[in-house]
Amino acid sequence: MQVDDFKLTGATNFRSLGGLPAAAGRRVRPHVLMRADRLAGLVEHDWAALERTGLATICDLRSDAERAEHPNPLPAHFPVREMHCDIRNDLRADPALARLLLDDPSARGAERVMVEIYRRFPRYMGGTLAAIVDRLLEGGAPLLVHCSAGKDRTGFVVAMLLHALEVPEPLIRADYLASRRWPGADSHRPSLEARLGEFIPATELRATVDTVLDVRDVYLDAAIEAVHAEFGSIDRFLESTAGLDRARRGLLHERLLTATLD
Repeated sequence: MQVDDFKLTGATNFRSLGGLPAAAGRRVRPHVLMRADRLAGLVEHDWAALERTGLATICDLRSDAERAEHPNPLPAHFPVREMHCDIRNDLRADPALARLLLDDPSARGAERVMVEIYRRFPRYMGGTLAAIVDRLLEGGAPLLVHCSAGKDRTGFVVAMLLHALEVPEPLIRADYLASRRWPGADSHRPSLEARLGEFIPATELRATVDTVLDVRDVYLDAAIEAVHAEFGSIDRFLESTAGLDRARRGLLHERLLTATLD
């Protein structure tokens, strides 16, 4: 159902979401919303491709430490605004999450950690979603949102934005789960194995890392269940945290949706 199928050489979990069916029989405009893993590997022709889309905003969900380790190499001439959102919700940032894995140093324990990370997303991401929506409403599209792997923080934010555009839930979930086929996962494996190998038994290490690198229905379900538990529905969550009442949602639809793909 997507029409934006160009690829980037240096970002292996990149996709552009134009063409997805949305509210009132319309579709997401070509290239208006894009998602990716870290952009540190982009080369000149990648940036040229992004410039041709009219890219106006890059929303970087990574922490300051992650950005310092793998900065985005924006060309000096590139006319884009960067938003630094500094989302810290992982094993490195929160000792409580590490303790969960210490209590059960296995793939099963890693799944519990991932579920807890997702359960926290509504609490951690409200301000970020508000900033992204404000930017989109002021004309900040096309917008590319990314984190390090492009699957967890990015996956939740994109799922909420697609919901706001009334993309059918099965397609939202299909986009989220598409990161399961992410070919760049192996580039993250050595650092994860080094970090987790300090306390995960060797017999469990590969399966544990696989669990952290994966995307699973149970992960996204945990975030959505947390939204419903605290706010009653995703719509109320978006209205409460991002100010997406009926009028602003209608304006967002006007900005990002089209009746045709010509």
